Amino acid sequence: MRLYALFVAAGAAAASFLLAAAAPPTPEAITRAATYVQSQQQSDGGYGTAGAGAVADAVFALRSAGFDPNKDVVAGKTPADYLRANASAQDKPAAAAKMALAARALGLDPRAVGGVDLVARVTAAYTATTGRYAEDDFSHSVAVLGLVCTDNGLGADALGALQRSQNADGSWGFDGAGDPDTTAIAVQALRAAGLSKSDPALARALTYIRSSQGIDGGWGFDPSASNVSSTAYMVQALLALGELPDSAAYTRDGATPSQFLLSQQNADGSFKGFDALFATNQALPALAGRTFCNAPDTPVTRVRAAPTATPAISATATPAPATASPSPATALPTATASGPTAPAPAPPHTGSGSASEPRRLELIIVGAALLAIGAGTVTFRRCR
Repeated sequence: MRLYALFVAAGAAAASFLLAAAAPPTPEAITRAATYVQSQQQSDGGYGTAGAGAVADAVFALRSAGFDPNKDVVAGKTPADYLRANASAQDKPAAAAKMALAARALGLDPRAVGGVDLVARVTAAYTATTGRYAEDDFSHSVAVLGLVCTDNGLGADALGALQRSQNADGSWGFDGAGDPDTTAIAVQALRAAGLSKSDPALARALTYIRSSQGIDGGWGFDPSASNVSSTAYMVQALLALGELPDSAAYTRDGATPSQFLLSQQNADGSFKGFDALFATNQALPALAGRTFCNAPDTPVTRVRAAPTATPAISATATPAPATASPSPATALPTATASGPTAPAPAPPHTGSGSASEPRRLELIIVGAALLAIGAGTVTFRRCR
């Protein structure tokens, strides 16, 4: 009996260790964040007033949290109605790619959204001599994701161009200098397109990700000042690479990436940042363990609570089209710096690859704990 008690204690200790290293965020925090996003729906069917890029981000965020945005209706309009009404304005490759991805998440055909072939708009931007859809790595990566994650092919040298532009330290940058956000988007684009995580370019990128993490568990343009946006993107990049973002390998001074994100959540469910909706849109997929490509595959397990009144906007107002340049003023990713730090340019949440779902993670934890009882050692692997 005494020996049995010791085995139970050992198993509990092992399970506690594993939970501390990789426990997913509470469903309550995710639900509160999703409820905030839903509360921002407008009378045109979109979310917020920042334009098509922000609406696409909201669609990804809600799908990753297990909601069906098609069931969000205000003034008789849904997010799908918003996409149909605004597809023609997406004339940049990255903007068209984001809307194509949002269309997929809503169950629409990206080649026929309001009479617009969004895939054709992306592919038409490809330049064979450079291998690029856009000049900067950020927009080029978004275009790659927009094609691959809607089951469309890439230009012959699209991946090569992205690999060649990697910096010596393993990073990528919007303006050439490396930054965590563009690095995370590039990593996810390469993985979505099928590049092996053992490829030298991705191995160097992982080294950069590890070395640039802040002591608070997050990431930022300034290593001493993490922000929600950068941290969320890096979490998705790690998921795409088959890493466990909240494992001991990514725990800094006792804080994990998820703990940093949760420390930035406001009482109303939103997250701190340059813009609360942008920050929340970007944090949700990371907290839910979903990446850009697999967010639409998340099982719909949650139902929206009673509708909340939202700020009114003119029914005839046309949101500004997203542009390929990520800055706080555009509909493509906005900065979401937390606390007193200055906002930094940030891409839309993106990613690829598989992420362990909470239930599967629980089963792995239980199994590892049982092995620890018998063997006295614990080996924790992410189930692929």
